[in-house]
Amino acid sequence: MFLIYINELIGVLEKFNIKVKLFADDVKLYVQINDDIDVHRLQLAVDALCDWAETWQLSVSVNKCWVFYCQKSSSHH
Repeated sequence: MFLIYINELIGVLEKFNIKVKLFADDVKLYVQINDDIDVHRLQLAVDALCDWAETWQLSVSVNKCWVFYCQKSSSHH
């Protein structure tokens, strides 16, 4: 039954033009950040995720949430 609910989440988040991966009850959102617009899109997606979870009376485990940041190394040493 949970799969019916979680699969709807993809449609909710697609409109923000970010990548979404689902595995069981885990959701991964990611996007390449090139400017402030990308940051804003990601924040809107996180807000939409929280709204969706509240609508379906699900909790977001904040203690399991994290941000992964990486960048290409600079050619300058």
